Amino acid sequence: MAGSKQHLSNQPLLRIQILDAARVIVVREGFDALSMRKIAGVVGYSPASLYLHFASRDAIAHALCAEGHAQLLESLHAHDGATEPVERLKAMAHAYVTFGQTHPEVYRLIFMQNPAYTDAASKDTASAGETVLSMLTRTLVLVHNPPARAETLWAALHGIVSLSLTAPTAFIALTDALVDETLDLYLPAVIRKKSARRRPSASAG
Repeated sequence: MAGSKQHLSNQPLLRIQILDAARVIVVREGFDALSMRKIAGVVGYSPASLYLHFASRDAIAHALCAEGHAQLLESLHAHDGATEPVERLKAMAHAYVTFGQTHPEVYRLIFMQNPAYTDAASKDTASAGETVLSMLTRTLVLVHNPPARAETLWAALHGIVSLSLTAPTAFIALTDALVDETLDLYLPAVIRKKSARRRPSASAG
């Protein structure tokens, strides 16, 4: 009975412990290694106790995806202070790829494991409907690019991340160079105009 009371009194803490344990397992061993039994062994409770907080392994995956998605958005928002739209877009693109390469298992879980997980992350109430796509769209509109172009840009950035994770020897160029080349394809005229504005005139000085 005492154990039951202790369990009930620590329910919020146990939920946090479950997610912490699940995150460690996913990061170290990949999602396929995640199981309710393994999580239970880490937190020191029976597998049945976990079901009081999460209905299934998928429910835990949804929570981890929402958490990872929020962290990804935060890494993009870190560049909101860049007032020049092109510079902001470049910084966001590099931040996106860096996040995927720095947190490969989290990225896989959000975007490469299960479409339902991706959908759950994008619809998480904590993000208020904000997604990578919506952030790219807003920034591209500032440089007079059609919103639909954001989808192809996101697809290209995802391709860079996913290939760097699954076929790291496929690329000859460095990742940063790939991101810059991708942006040049989308914004060549804008970047040329921006560079021309910054170039000092012959009469200067």
